[in-house]
Amino acid sequence: MSPILAALLAVVLAATGPAGTQPESPPAPLLVPGRPSPSDSLRLSRQERARRYYLRGRELERTGAPAAAIVSYRLALRDDPDLPDANFRSGKLFLAVDQFGEAVAAFAAEVERHPGNTEAARELGLGLSRLGEHERAVAQLELLTRRAPADGASWRALGFAYLGAGRAQDAEAALRRAVALPPPSAAAHRDLGFVLGTTGRADAAREEYRRALAIDPREAGTWLNLGNLDRAQGDPARALEDFRAAERSDSGLTAARRGQALALLDLQRPEEAGATYRRLLRLAPGDLESRFAAVRLHAALGRGDVALELARDGVRHDPGSADARLMLGMALEAQGSWRDAARELRRSEAFAPDSARRARARGLLGTLSRQASDSLRAVFAADSAEAARALVPARGIR
Repeated sequence: MSPILAALLAVVLAATGPAGTQPESPPAPLLVPGRPSPSDSLRLSRQERARRYYLRGRELERTGAPAAAIVSYRLALRDDPDLPDANFRSGKLFLAVDQFGEAVAAFAAEVERHPGNTEAARELGLGLSRLGEHERAVAQLELLTRRAPADGASWRALGFAYLGAGRAQDAEAALRRAVALPPPSAAAHRDLGFVLGTTGRADAAREEYRRALAIDPREAGTWLNLGNLDRAQGDPARALEDFRAAERSDSGLTAARRGQALALLDLQRPEEAGATYRRLLRLAPGDLESRFAAVRLHAALGRGDVALELARDGVRHDPGSADARLMLGMALEAQGSWRDAARELRRSEAFAPDSARRARARGLLGTLSRQASDSLRAVFAADSAEAARALVPARGIR
């Protein structure tokens, strides 16, 4: 999620408060015999206002303004906490920007007020699983499948939750229920294939992927899983074609480009792999895992200038990232720019969110200092002391 969108969502949540809360009610007016109750008029007014906020949210969703849509849904719920679908749609928007905690809260509110909303109950279970609350997810989805045993999507969600809980056998059983129910689902066959593959049954997994593609030849996730399976079985040429098919089905699927790069490396075609990584990073500049791989690859190919520029792009994209600073420090060190490298490693240590990352940056800085010439060691020592004095007030006690 972009920093701007994150900041806007924070303002939304602070300004509107929990979904379903209402503003303080005005004093009750005096009743006039023979006229409708003013409280009834007020209630109707609030319901109408809530409906308009809801419709505005739908329009904002349609035009690609998710944060503003969430604002409208929250305002609608303040006027009418029982308004159907508003919590559910807020939850879906939070999911789209990986705000799983907020999504779960929204789905839970929808299920509490509208227990018959099967889709909201399913999304609640999936959200809990993504948060790592696997047992709660399993309990929620087992309840849902008992209530709606003919809903294949709910069985598929339960399979996902079982797999997250480490219950592969139960996951397989749930997914077999899903593929047996109408209508035919490519996603259910794909997920069953994935579970079979993780339990070492490659041929059975491949057969499920074949069935998924028979239902939907452009199901990108199936092609992606098939590529991973072929690569794991030592067939990078076939895997490369699978990953290319995944990209043709979904041009925004970064994992498909990453898979192509890895398959090309397996095929000893590093220049093409490097070009694929660069193409991936134009699509997903924040993908640090791929950026690290691209920097290392270009350095190994003797393209230190390209490696350095890729690392600088990473810092430009996220200046406060400890990992991006670490990557730039390593690229500078490979180019022999030791003093600049040391500066970036110290910044990485300062920005590191945990002790493991701080230790990694500190270790690389120590290695760099030991490798430096005697004439540079004094510079490193002086710079390190100066950096330490500057950082202590900002970072406080570690």
